[in-house]
Amino acid sequence: MSTTLTQQKLLDRSDISFSMKFGYLGLGMGGCSIAAECANIKTNVKNGNYPYNGLLINTNNMDFEKINIKNPNIEKLPIGSGKGAGRDIEVGENAFLDHQNDVISAVKRQFMDRDFIWIVAGLGGGTGTGSVIEAIKLLHKNGYQRKFGLILTLPRNKEGATVISNALERLQKISQAMKGLGSIILVDNQKLYDKYIKQNPNASLSEYLEFSNQFISDTLHELNVVTASFKPYGDSHFDSSEFENLIKTPGVLSLSKFSIEERKIDLENESSYLPPLEESIESGILSDGYKLKNAQRAATSVIANKYTAERIFTLGFTDRIENIVDDKAPLAGEKPIATYVDEKAKGVHFYTVFAGLNLPTRVNELVKENERLMELQEKETEEDDVFASLQTFTRKKRIDNESDDLDSLLSTSNSSKSQDTDKKNSKDEIHNPIDDL
Repeated sequence: MSTTLTQQKLLDRSDISFSMKFGYLGLGMGGCSIAAECANIKTNVKNGNYPYNGLLINTNNMDFEKINIKNPNIEKLPIGSGKGAGRDIEVGENAFLDHQNDVISAVKRQFMDRDFIWIVAGLGGGTGTGSVIEAIKLLHKNGYQRKFGLILTLPRNKEGATVISNALERLQKISQAMKGLGSIILVDNQKLYDKYIKQNPNASLSEYLEFSNQFISDTLHELNVVTASFKPYGDSHFDSSEFENLIKTPGVLSLSKFSIEERKIDLENESSYLPPLEESIESGILSDGYKLKNAQRAATSVIANKYTAERIFTLGFTDRIENIVDDKAPLAGEKPIATYVDEKAKGVHFYTVFAGLNLPTRVNELVKENERLMELQEKETEEDDVFASLQTFTRKKRIDNESDDLDSLLSTSNSSKSQDTDKKNSKDEIHNPIDDL
């Protein structure tokens, strides 16, 4: 996650262009925070200081106060009671439905000239998780078919059973409708958190959240810039129209980026750059655990300054990268390897995207964690029932002075256990989103 070699501070440059005009529709606290960070991006481009728009929707008015809004093209829309949804999906969903006319008006006002809209939600809470399905329906029914995708965060393991269960419930429905949506970007909070805390053990939670939001926004902005700003080296090109087709591909997007100093690339020694490039593709930057062989589209962009480009952008260099991408995504209908010259580039920068993927193995891990927590809760409930029944047995012995059979005294516990087992079996029948992969 080091940014030491990022391209000469893209935000400070005035000589860049954008492939697409993005709009960000934030839902709930997590979604609004990410959407605001993405829309807050400011550049030095003439007539393009704030290239992105945002609409933030939440049921908790106090949450809005926590968000630093710099872009005048960001609008806040309170819905519901103003006190939040209390991690209740139905409360979030109903609040959105109750205000859907206001939402439609705000969407048309904010996104009338946008090329593509990202619905952004943190899965696990009440407002974002509860309203994301209705937001999808609203955009689809109001002229934005094939013009929107999703940015969804996956919860960490320790966020609790309610959070994980909420996230899986919505992912289940979304996975069933993926073929009709644009791309989905999944942000694995466990992945980002683990890496961040390893590098910054003394940081605060607010510092982590700030880092995470900025990391997501910078990643999307860089991809949107590199496909439109730099001169192609040779005939191969991955242009703005191809980038648009890629992010409109139904399924999940896997994003990766890798930077290396020019002097470290030795064309006679493939191990100087190919293994770390391949590792970056497998590990991704926002989430990992994808079956890349299922990708419908793929693209790799490589950027270097003119001197470095003339040295390394040989036929053999691009052929080796092409072999890696082809091996990982043999069924992809399009997989260009594009090389670019950026006079201000320091280092060599690789951006690779795979589109049209199924859900990653991280979702399966969350399903198993949810099952573990359910079993733990079931066990605790059973122990509580046994303790309560045993207390009843003790009192009855003292009052009636009878030698009742312990099994009969525990019949209430057995009954409860049976009922609880029925509940567990009922929960087990909930469709596992991994079954559709």
